[in-house]
Amino acid sequence: MRILAPRPENPNPASANVPAPRPSAPPLTQWPGSQIMSDPITARVLFSVWSGDPAVVVPSPPGAGKTRLVALLAAALAHRADLRVGIAAQTREQAVEIARRLGTLTDRAALMWKAKPPKPDSGQTPTVSGQKVRWPGKAGAILIGTTARWLFADPDRVAADVLVVDEAWQCTYADLGALGAMARQVVCVGDPGQIDPVVTGDVSRWDGSDTAPNLPGPIALQAAHGDAVGVVRLRHTWRLGPGTTALIGPLFYPDLPFTSRRPPEHLTDADGVVLPELAHRPVTVCGGPSDPVLVTACAQRARELLDTVLVTAQDQRPMTAADIAVVVPHVSQAAAIRALLSDHPDVLVGTANSLQGLERAAVVVLHPLAGYRTAAPFGLDPGRACVMLSRHRAHMSVVIDDASAAVLAYTEPSTAHATNTALLAALHRTPTV
Repeated sequence: MRILAPRPENPNPASANVPAPRPSAPPLTQWPGSQIMSDPITARVLFSVWSGDPAVVVPSPPGAGKTRLVALLAAALAHRADLRVGIAAQTREQAVEIARRLGTLTDRAALMWKAKPPKPDSGQTPTVSGQKVRWPGKAGAILIGTTARWLFADPDRVAADVLVVDEAWQCTYADLGALGAMARQVVCVGDPGQIDPVVTGDVSRWDGSDTAPNLPGPIALQAAHGDAVGVVRLRHTWRLGPGTTALIGPLFYPDLPFTSRRPPEHLTDADGVVLPELAHRPVTVCGGPSDPVLVTACAQRARELLDTVLVTAQDQRPMTAADIAVVVPHVSQAAAIRALLSDHPDVLVGTANSLQGLERAAVVVLHPLAGYRTAAPFGLDPGRACVMLSRHRAHMSVVIDDASAAVLAYTEPSTAHATNTALLAALHRTPTV
C-alpha cells in the first residue's frame, strides 16, 4: 500500500503557533484520469490497484467503456502515484486506439511500434521503436503495445509497476503468465462473453484442465489463485439498449448481470415509424452457407437502413453508410457482401472476429447457423454469437435461415446447444422486417 510522505517540519519554531497559509488544492477534475472517480465501480478498480492487489480482474459487458477505463486507470496511476504503467492490447488497432485516448489525457504516454514506416495515427501520443523503447521521463509514465510486442521486450529496460491487459479474455493464460514477468501487479480488463483466444496448435493434452495454457487468461488465473485475485465487475452498458441487454444478458452473461445506460437512440423509416431495437428477417436457403440468398438478404437490408433517420437525445439526421455494419460468420460471405455493396464502401462488413470491439448505429447480422444442416461447433460457439449480437446501438436486424430451428432440434444436447436454442427462439419473437 502506498503511504503519503510526512509533511516537513516547520523550519521556524517561532512561528510554530502561527498557522501557515494553506495552498489552494486544485480540484480533483484537473488531474489526468480523475474521471475514473466519478463512478463508484471504476473507482473501485483504481483503489484495488492502489492497495497493492497483485492481480485484479475486471469483467465487463459489451459497450461498458473498457477502453476508457484502461486509459483513465493508466493516467491516474501515472500522475497520482508516479507508477510506471504498461498496457498490453491484443491487436495493433486496439493499441493505437488506446494511444489516441491517452493522448487527450496525458503527455506521459508512448506507443511501442515497429521501426519501419508507416507510423500509425496515434494522435498526440508519440511512437517509439528499437533502442528508443524506454519509459518516457523520470516520473510516472505509460507504455502501450500489443501483447506480442511486450513478450519480446527486455524486462530489465521496460519492466512496469502495473501491467494492464486490455481485452484480456482474448489473451491466453500462457501469454498472461509470460506478461507477469513484466510487472508486480496485473490488471485484466475484458469481456468474458466473447470469442476465446484463437489457438492453432494441438491442446488436447489439457482437455478438462481449469488452468490450461490455451484458456482465456482471467479464467485460468482465477482458477489457479482463487480469492487472491481481486474482482471488480462493470455493471452497465452504454452501447446496448434495454431490449438487447435483456436478450444477451441471461444467455451469455449469467454471472455478470448488467443494465443498459445507453442514452435514447432509435431509427425511423421514411414514414416516421420507429424501427424496433431488434428484428429478424427469415429466408429460405437451399445451397448451404454460400447460398446467394443469404448475402443478398444482408446487403438488401443494409440498403434499406440507408433510407432511415437516426434519432438521438441531441438531434436527428439521415443514416449514412458509415453508420451501418454487416456481421457474418465467414470471410467468403463478407467478401460477397462487400461486392454487392461496392457502391457504399463505407458500410463496415466483416466477420465476428474482425469486428470484435467495434460498434455502429445499425447492424445487420447473418445468423451463425444460416445455411447449415448440421450444427457444427463453429456455428454453436456462444462467443461468436455474442459478438455478432452486440455491435449495434440503435437497431439490429438478424437474417435467419428457416431451417435452423429444425437443425437445433436434432442436435445433441450441450450447454452451447441450449444457449443457441434459447437465442433462436428469442430472435423469432422479435418483429419481422
